[in-house]
Amino acid sequence: MKVRLSLLLVLVFCSLCGFTVKQKNILLLNSYHNGLSWTDSIVGSIKSELANDSVCSIFIEDMDSKRHYSPQYFTILKNYYQEKYADKEFDLIISSDNNAYDFLLEYRDEIFGKIPTLFCGVNSIINPPESYTGVFENLDIRQTLEIIRNNHPNFSEIVFVTDHSNTGDKVTEAVNADLGEFRKTFSHRWLKGNSIADLQHKLAAIDKNAVVLFLLFNRDEEGRYFTYEESFSYVEPYCKVPIYCVWDFYLTRGAIGGAIISASGQGRQVGQMAKKIIAGTSIDRIPVETAQYENVFDYEQLVKWEIDKRTLPNDSRIINVPYQFFEENKEIVILTVAVLILLVVIIVVMSINIHIRKLRAERESKYTEEITAANRKLELAIEEAQESNRLKSAFLANMSHEIRTPMNSILGFTELLAEPDVSEENRINYVSIIQKNTSGLLRVINDILDISKIETNQLHIEKEWCDLEEILNLIAESFNRLYAQYDDKVIDFRIKKPEMNKVTKLFTDSIRLQQVLTNLLENAVKFTSTGHIIVGYEMKEETIMFYVEDTGVGIPENKQKIIFDRFRQVNTDAKIKRHGGTGLGLAISKSLVELLGGTICMKSKEGEGTTFYFTIPMN
Repeated sequence: MKVRLSLLLVLVFCSLCGFTVKQKNILLLNSYHNGLSWTDSIVGSIKSELANDSVCSIFIEDMDSKRHYSPQYFTILKNYYQEKYADKEFDLIISSDNNAYDFLLEYRDEIFGKIPTLFCGVNSIINPPESYTGVFENLDIRQTLEIIRNNHPNFSEIVFVTDHSNTGDKVTEAVNADLGEFRKTFSHRWLKGNSIADLQHKLAAIDKNAVVLFLLFNRDEEGRYFTYEESFSYVEPYCKVPIYCVWDFYLTRGAIGGAIISASGQGRQVGQMAKKIIAGTSIDRIPVETAQYENVFDYEQLVKWEIDKRTLPNDSRIINVPYQFFEENKEIVILTVAVLILLVVIIVVMSINIHIRKLRAERESKYTEEITAANRKLELAIEEAQESNRLKSAFLANMSHEIRTPMNSILGFTELLAEPDVSEENRINYVSIIQKNTSGLLRVINDILDISKIETNQLHIEKEWCDLEEILNLIAESFNRLYAQYDDKVIDFRIKKPEMNKVTKLFTDSIRLQQVLTNLLENAVKFTSTGHIIVGYEMKEETIMFYVEDTGVGIPENKQKIIFDRFRQVNTDAKIKRHGGTGLGLAISKSLVELLGGTICMKSKEGEGTTFYFTIPMN
């Protein structure tokens, strides 16, 4: 509090005198990587401590040395930081864990200069050099061992679990140094598995009266990396004896507990040191601290291993405790409830008059709100009705055009056919035109019938086993027929199938599936002048995904949300509208896909093309 007050007074004085406070640059160098719970907790606590210091600017670098560890790698990091921060001056460096601390001891002066440096998470307690101070990670192994002896007086041995990584070696060294003569009072051994499977096998084979102290296992002999939580969750089910720990990330995962060191606690300690340095205290006047531990235990594991809470240290904190407030405080609860009932009766009696006076005002206010809400609903209903009426009017006008145009052509060319002197060539041409317009008219009628059936829930799906190759061949024939209607298009058409997991049989409604593909293909041909059209499919777990891709005009982004709405046509360009259409094709396709048990979507970029995707179940 005094540090913050001093810093505030300095800022006020500088602002009154017209001075500006120099921004303090802090480099936070983490041994490990973002996403590791230990590192994230340290970083979060440091940032929380410095959150109110507006003069601080924090730069974070993660060395990722749990997953990458070699002298060559550290040389690369040195060169990288030297290049990256060549023009940056730091006022303070904070390192977390051993690898970052060792890296700074070797390269700090060369990269950054003799910058004040704080550290935390360092396992071995040593005398730091000048301009270094911080928090040593004080693993109180003896305290945890005393807890084990109190809870399991007849244990046969303690098995320490760790790995062959640099951190594992540091932890092993720190534990052995802490044990000293204490190791002679109990049987113990170190267990360093070559792999997760090897560790599982070895833990499953240990004596049933043994106790495990799980330290860490982050890397196997083949270099595979595991987070703290991953490795513990892999081996815990194979261990049939009690497991203790000294770090908090194993709690609630199967570990009983112990004298626990937390990353967040060390982050807070080193963050408080950083605030002193920012406020002007020399780093040489800040003494080294050791991390504070707390006796923490998991209630569920205490119950599982029948451990009496009375054997735990007096200052122990038990987590994961089920709610038992009433049982433990029955008399207080009954007295409190009685007092509350009396108070409620008094309050109710005193509030009756106030309630009666307010009731009329509340009723009037409620009526006003209901009238306002009803008016708003009516306005929305009117707007929706007007929009629906406008869309349907436009749709009917379009239908009139779509039906009248081919009918005029049919009637006109039928009259020409009736003339006695029509030539054979003209007759064939007239018949072709009549057939084309009849086909278009039939398509319009079919669309109207389909949308009517969909609107009234009368369209039924008839599923059966069908030949997918035959359907795709029919789609190819449809493209040839559609493409033949245009003289000014140059389109490359392809059917694309997956190289693996090809599908030959499909249980669905083949007619409706072919209708959806034909609708999407007709849209693609209609709006593509040059380029390609691809019809294909891919396997997606228990579903099959079809797609139709084109290089046509695309769909504007502001129109993509209404592309599947009924009675709408997104493109109003004169060149596009000349191809006609009811505006029902995509709406019908969407309804058919949903009836087939799937979903449909699209992606498009104006001027580059459109791809429609839809999925249906395999069975």
